[in-house]
Amino acid sequence: MMENFDKKTENGCYAAINAGMILLFVSAGLVARFQVDLHNVIPTCYFYRLTGYYCPGCGGTRALVALLQLHFLQSLRCHPLVVYTAAVLGAFWISKTLELIIGEQIHRMRLKPVYLYIAMAVVIIQWIVKNGLLYAKGIGIENVF
Repeated sequence: MMENFDKKTENGCYAAINAGMILLFVSAGLVARFQVDLHNVIPTCYFYRLTGYYCPGCGGTRALVALLQLHFLQSLRCHPLVVYTAAVLGAFWISKTLELIIGEQIHRMRLKPVYLYIAMAVVIIQWIVKNGLLYAKGIGIENVF
């Protein structure tokens, strides 16, 4: 059975998630305030341009933009790791915050290495499926937006 990460690692993850959430909210606020069109700033993947194949991370930026706009299905279609990461880290963040507010008497989510293994499996599976769909059926992620 997979062991939990130690308390020091969990506290470090919690601090990183808090910093990331602050950065995310500030960025989203600036994008909304200055009405930036994020669709024009999504870079083209160099690996894709060079080989014609998607890299394991292709679609991640599009998925993040779709998730920020609350388009969950589009985000899943572009790169499911973004939604998976948001769900796992969100659940961990909420449970850790409740533990800090209420105390140790709640049963909260613990970070486990299995979550990383699932994330790696998601990346590999989506990479194979995306490239398979691109070359078998001509379906690409560029058509999402």
